[in-house]
Amino acid sequence: MKRLLIFAFVLCSISASASFFQGWGIMAGVTYSRQYWVYPQLDSKIKTKYILRYNAEIFGEFGNHPTFRWVTELQYNMKGAKYDAGGGMVKYKNDYAAWNNYLMIRKELFSIIPYLKIGPRLEYVWKSDQSFNQFHATASAGAGVEFVAFGPVKFLTEFHWVPDLTKSNNANNEIVEISQHAYELRVGLKFAFGGGGESCPPVYK
Repeated sequence: MKRLLIFAFVLCSISASASFFQGWGIMAGVTYSRQYWVYPQLDSKIKTKYILRYNAEIFGEFGNHPTFRWVTELQYNMKGAKYDAGGGMVKYKNDYAAWNNYLMIRKELFSIIPYLKIGPRLEYVWKSDQSFNQFHATASAGAGVEFVAFGPVKFLTEFHWVPDLTKSNNANNEIVEISQHAYELRVGLKFAFGGGGESCPPVYK
């Protein structure tokens, strides 16, 4: 929590170009993930079952272009999987601290601003039930909606697909290769910076 507050303070302290920094926000939601276990020597692949866990984020939005923005984000994400071992369901839980960066493509409408986000994530294993690499990379593709409102506080909702770009488990493991993919559903608030263009809803002529 302290790290998230420090990140928010840094974002709010950016004043070199008021129109460039559009605001910051917080989000939280659920993460629905599973794993693929590939056994190269056996030429076999196992798809585990999905597990439902949680995520939380703090982000900053930058750029003064009406269509294209850059969003950088710190996230705590809880992933994992379930596997039917015959005698019962085994759960694997893996928690990550991630730094996510997105290209945002947005369209300002009268009452909503729909947008797409795409970009890479660098994930650090915070704690894990499995022998995973400390760092690995994922991709992220998402869609969301910002609801236009008077004043600096905006409501957001997003959906993301997050597949692994690199193997999750140790590269020296020649028996099994594990990759993950996840879906995220989030809701949150964006606090538009007072000097930026997002502090007021768009004006149409």
